Amino acid sequence: MKKIDQPVIVKIAKIIDESPVYKTFVFDYPLNARPGQYVMLWLPKVDAKPFSIAWQTSDQFGLAAIKIGPYTEKLFACQKGDLLGILGPYGTSYNFSGDLPAGLSADEAGEAGKKILIIGGGSGVASVTFLAQKAREENIKVDFVLAAKAKDQLIYEDWLKKLGINVYHRFQEGGAEHAWDIFKNLAEKNNYDGLYGCGPELLLKKLVDFSLAKNIFCQVSLERYMKCGIGVCGSCCMDPLGICLCEQGPVVNNHLANQLTEFGKYHRDGAGQKVYFNQ
Repeated sequence: MKKIDQPVIVKIAKIIDESPVYKTFVFDYPLNARPGQYVMLWLPKVDAKPFSIAWQTSDQFGLAAIKIGPYTEKLFACQKGDLLGILGPYGTSYNFSGDLPAGLSADEAGEAGKKILIIGGGSGVASVTFLAQKAREENIKVDFVLAAKAKDQLIYEDWLKKLGINVYHRFQEGGAEHAWDIFKNLAEKNNYDGLYGCGPELLLKKLVDFSLAKNIFCQVSLERYMKCGIGVCGSCCMDPLGICLCEQGPVVNNHLANQLTEFGKYHRDGAGQKVYFNQ
């Protein structure tokens, strides 16, 4: 039987305006999460929604949010000192070496980890900033490509640079497409031990295809409609394997992603209807 977690009540320690449209909500709590994992953030009397962990310290963690609907409108109305609930951390995580991601054998995993290349686009940036933080803590060199449609959606650039990370960015309409050109150029000119990404799915499809063709260790974080976070409701299942992304994701390796026939083609909305990506 599935264990139903109860929310842990946490206090908002700080709210950081990252840009005109993004905020980071900082909570006082020793989360002990792994890069790529997420929490369900519960607003009392409203709802609970999944958020990737943008960074963490021994006693705090940060969640990045953009105001895009009724839930985030309520979240953006919260103030320092307000009490919210968290469930988790949940899901799979990125890895450099040692611990294996879902679906990858020890032989396939190899020695990923000495120098890595990361791409983060849109709201997906938060998932991979935590990865970059962890990599630097392990003395791994990091090149990071940031993608956004506009300058006011470009976040964490200064924070990443303070960690000693080489940051490349592209902000314009079609930013992910142009950022991919930068990413691919870097990947072809450098001998990276691993490629990582989170962002628009068509961008991640290019990343997975590229990594498989070049035989480079790769992990991506996928997004689907998540309701429960514990693999019960099935709203985040992916065809044809039926994996629940809330438990067997969101981070998957390139081999597993390549087995998901809907990857890069369509996703499902809250009612379970297929919504095709614009090719």
